[in-house]
Amino acid sequence: TLLLDKTGTITLGNRQATELRPVSGVSQQDLADAAQLASLADETPEGRSIVVLAKEKYGIRARDMAQLHATFVPFTAQSRMSGVDIEGSSIRKGAVDAVLSYVASQNTAARPDIVRELQAIADEIAKSGGTPLAVVRDGRLMGVVHLKDIVKGGIRERFAELRRMGIRTVMITGDNPMTAAAIAAEAGVDDF
Repeated sequence: TLLLDKTGTITLGNRQATELRPVSGVSQQDLADAAQLASLADETPEGRSIVVLAKEKYGIRARDMAQLHATFVPFTAQSRMSGVDIEGSSIRKGAVDAVLSYVASQNTAARPDIVRELQAIADEIAKSGGTPLAVVRDGRLMGVVHLKDIVKGGIRERFAELRRMGIRTVMITGDNPMTAAAIAAEAGVDDF
């Protein structure tokens, strides 16, 4: 059995923000603004791609964060979120379940219909092999950022060759189960 990490081994590992999907009552512009603010200090390829998407598709320019008295919240494996606090305003982006837990911990009850809508958007993105990142501003769910990662060319054929040699392939990932299942199916691994 050969165990392989998903990101950077089976996929190119350079996930990019490709679209913003707001929930009802939130404009794409407002979601882009919140996602960009939450990503300004994020030096990951994903974070930088959110800033670029907000600039190129929505015309949102970077701001002087020192002037806004911003406090950045770095991503950690424990929180699975990052973001920024600006003059009494709190913006976070991250794994959908982590963001929903964060909203609940802030004693701000999210509307059940909006939670369902957000989850449906996230599930649709995950089933397509993308990674959904939820965005929340001041306890209000804003929507989802779609991160796309590309399976490396020829990988399915390589795994088939390993299989013919009697080697079983298993993909390992910390990504959500639906995204993992979609990438595993596309790559042709035996299990994940």
